[in-house]
Amino acid sequence: MKKILLSLFFIFIFSGSVFAEQSLKELREQARFFYNTNDIAQAKTILLKIPEADKQAEDWLLLANISEEEQKNIDAVFFLQKALLKDKDYYKAYYNLGNIYFADGKINTAIENYKKALKIKKDFAYAHYNLGNCYLAQKNYNKAKYEYGAAIRLNSEEPSFYYNLAYAYKMQKKDKKAQEALDMYNNLMKN
Repeated sequence: MKKILLSLFFIFIFSGSVFAEQSLKELREQARFFYNTNDIAQAKTILLKIPEADKQAEDWLLLANISEEEQKNIDAVFFLQKALLKDKDYYKAYYNLGNIYFADGKINTAIENYKKALKIKKDFAYAHYNLGNCYLAQKNYNKAKYEYGAAIRLNSEEPSFYYNLAYAYKMQKKDKKAQEALDMYNNLMKN
């Protein structure tokens, strides 16, 4: 009899955790749905129903994105740091931190975060591009060109990569190279 009760207890505990996992999965799906349909208030409400201990890095990232849309960058930074506590290799959190710091004019901190994202995901074209933008802001045109080139090697179909590369060449008075990059930009914009 004790064995049967013990077995039933473990089945109850196990089924409860399976139910909880299913419920968390459904909450995450609902939150993503509302976020993707621009109902960020509803997405946030649903995400906040997930207990903090059960939140995944992606949940924290979504809360950070919502905070950015609400122009609450301090909250966004907090949520991104929570994401990194959950998963120290979550490159998207470093990338988003870089974007926030760049927008706030904290170029060196943005550079650090883009480099961390790239250390984890070397083929992240947009991190190379934004790192190039940081170097451009510092008037370090050689590093900017290198990062734009890396972005182009990873994604040759993104017009903005060529446009900023052209600007970096132009600032170095390399008009022929600037025109070549600008021509690539214009060709991509036509398509």
